[in-house]
Amino acid sequence: MKTVNTLTAFKSLQTTSALCKAANVTRGQLRLYEDEGLIAPQSRTEAGYRQYGTDTVDRLKAIMHLKEVGFTLAEIALLLSDRDQGELDVQAIVRLACEVLSKIDERIAALQVIRAYVAPVALGDMSVLQDEDCNFLVQFMTALSVEKTRRRA
Repeated sequence: MKTVNTLTAFKSLQTTSALCKAANVTRGQLRLYEDEGLIAPQSRTEAGYRQYGTDTVDRLKAIMHLKEVGFTLAEIALLLSDRDQGELDVQAIVRLACEVLSKIDERIAALQVIRAYVAPVALGDMSVLQDEDCNFLVQFMTALSVEKTRRRA
């Protein structure tokens, strides 16, 4: 049996292009999230084009925010699956939140170490570059300089 969309239903569906623009994602990201089971088209046209519901934009934005704070796609899939089923495994979410919080704290600590080296250089103090532990900073700054020069060429 073939599903026929009414004009009203058709207007509420979005094409891949419109969805990507509205959610600020690339087609590649959209396909990846679809392959991972995070999103799904609501229907397809007779020509096979995907059509997404209007709620997909909010779902994509949620996925992007969760990725930004450090969740993996597998973790996001778990969270969305629980939400979609209306059942939240509170203990699993607490464990997951603790793991993510730990990753965030590690990232902050690493950034603070790097900041301690970069801040004096930004103020013109090049003595920090003589520190043996600072070789990574010299290499990093040199790489940035080379890349900037390439872009200008």
